[in-house]
Amino acid sequence: MIKTIKMNIVRIIKKNTSIIIPVAITVVAVLLFIPTTMIRGKISVKLKENVKIGREVNSALRTNISAKQHEAVKMFEDIHEADANEIENLARQTSQRELLSYKIFPEPNETSVQIFNEFRGAYMVAFAELTKDMKSLDAPTDIEIRKEAGPIDISTDFYREEAVSGAQAETEESRIIELLCKRRSEETPVYANPKAFSGYAVWDNWEYSGVENAMKKCWYSQLAYWVHKDIVDTINVMNQGSASTTKSSVKRLLGVRFARSDAASFAMDNGLELPVYVTDAKGGLYQYWTSRKCDDQIDVVHFSLAVIIKANDILKFMSELCSEKEHYFYGYKGDQKPEKYRHNQITIIQSRIEPVGRDVAEHRRYFYGKDAVVLLNIICEYVFNRQGYDEIKPKYIQDGMNRNIDNAEIGANFD
Repeated sequence: MIKTIKMNIVRIIKKNTSIIIPVAITVVAVLLFIPTTMIRGKISVKLKENVKIGREVNSALRTNISAKQHEAVKMFEDIHEADANEIENLARQTSQRELLSYKIFPEPNETSVQIFNEFRGAYMVAFAELTKDMKSLDAPTDIEIRKEAGPIDISTDFYREEAVSGAQAETEESRIIELLCKRRSEETPVYANPKAFSGYAVWDNWEYSGVENAMKKCWYSQLAYWVHKDIVDTINVMNQGSASTTKSSVKRLLGVRFARSDAASFAMDNGLELPVYVTDAKGGLYQYWTSRKCDDQIDVVHFSLAVIIKANDILKFMSELCSEKEHYFYGYKGDQKPEKYRHNQITIIQSRIEPVGRDVAEHRRYFYGKDAVVLLNIICEYVFNRQGYDEIKPKYIQDGMNRNIDNAEIGANFD
């Protein structure tokens, strides 16, 4: 029986071989596919994890902090600190300027009134040196002309060779005056006289009226001198190499003012104006775009300047006026070895350009050459770094600044 069943099974298998074999293969494939798919999924996940770990390792290797990294960071910080300190030192050095007297600030080292008379003398000598440094002369005065030409009619007008080509002198006297004036133009690179500097007469007929008033006059006179010195240095650079006004860039210094700034006002200056600290928006000569005023860091004063200059050199002059300049610092008591410092304290806040009528009375005796010239009138601010000079600022000035008192109390009045 069993043998019969086996034979039947064999017969069935042989008979259906073509069907059974593919079915068997399919079953086996299905059985193999399920674990293979599962294994491949696990491998893919594992590979992704390994790639992520690899990237993290590479990133860590690239950003790994060296054992000496802190030294590099400290060096970088030290460089920045040195830069900051250098900037602070340079700012402070701008206001560590040379003094007219080392016996006055911040307090007189003597009790005698004579110490103020000595300052007065130093101030007047300094003014004389300003015009001497520029090698400047003014146009011939009536007295000088009469001394050279005798008792002639000074009111006689004369031929302007540079202004009226081909004209002839009307009289012999006018020709003499012309020659004398023209000769003066060849003797100086720039027309100027001490009266061009506001404050030139502030110590004339001075009388002592108390230490506070004397100290204020000394301090503001010192500020005025610093401003004037920078202007003179600027003109000297512009006119370097020139011995005649006809060849110079800056032909004439009309004036420096600490109050009114129009051209006519320069002629009306009584020589008594001194700088005024700008403590609010109304304290300056004009509304100004910088908005700078005295605070805990800086002190600010305004001044105006008028020059006759070659039309082509206006921008060059402005740039030079605002450029860096050298000075020597001898210590607050003048007893140290001089150190060369630099300062750059001027900013132009307004400018105006006007034509020059060479035949009008204002310019009648001045020869400017054949260059096209203009009258340049500019308003400037002068900035003092308080760290540089507060140590020598008189108590009477410092107290006034701290109280932010009215301008009339801490400097000259404005009209």
